[in-house]
Amino acid sequence: MIYYAGWLYLVGISLIVSILAFIWGARTGQFSDQDRARFFALGPDLLSQPVKIASRRKQRLHNGALLGIIMLCLSILATALVLGILRRAG
Repeated sequence: MIYYAGWLYLVGISLIVSILAFIWGARTGQFSDQDRARFFALGPDLLSQPVKIASRRKQRLHNGALLGIIMLCLSILATALVLGILRRAG
């Protein structure tokens, strides 16, 4: 049963991080214009409005948050793997 505890923690924390990322995306307007988003792959000439470019400070903040989320997920995955290896070895 202890072997599964590490994976349950991984799934639980991943779920929490996913929910927080969704809430962040909803609050910052990432899903606000779905009609326009489907044409991005077709080219810039089909867009009716110019894309707003975020300020450098906001870009740094978003990049830092993304890097933090990635590092958190990698550390959780590493912890789960170490727990699995230790469980199997001991």
